[in-house]
Amino acid sequence: MEKILIISSTRNSNFDMSKKIKNFFDGLAPTVAELICLEDFSLPLFTPTLEMQFKNNEDFPEDIGKIKDFLLSSKAIVWCSPEYNGGISPILTNAIAWISRATTDWKEAFINKKMLICSSSGGNGKNFVEGLRLQLKYLGSEVMEDCIIQTKKQSISENEFNKKLSQFYKNLPS
Repeated sequence: MEKILIISSTRNSNFDMSKKIKNFFDGLAPTVAELICLEDFSLPLFTPTLEMQFKNNEDFPEDIGKIKDFLLSSKAIVWCSPEYNGGISPILTNAIAWISRATTDWKEAFINKKMLICSSSGGNGKNFVEGLRLQLKYLGSEVMEDCIIQTKKQSISENEFNKKLSQFYKNLPS
């Protein structure tokens, strides 16, 4: 059974989009879709000094371990996040930093995994998508070139939404 992890950075329109994505994948057997929201975790702001303290104590905070385990156990990941100041949201950047530092190999949670980037944003969302795509590829992920973007000015049709999710699903490892 393939597990798809859907990560929403926030509990706003991106969480609503994430629930729609989960519902889509729930209808496809033998897929298991799991949804998490980064706002539900208490992650300290990443700093190298804090990381060293955790490593010296051989104990990362529990929520860092939880998010890391979600990613490690997933075959594919869908990221839903708004664009912040023309880029990646701070909560998402912080989570990725912790995940990459809390694993044995810094790429371990990302390497060779299929990724889809989605955004529901007040801005155009394209800068976020481009920035996250670049980062995920650097971490060894296989990022789908197409993405899902909806803005306050332009929504995505149900047909186009389902088409992009179907395309992503077809490219998952069997």
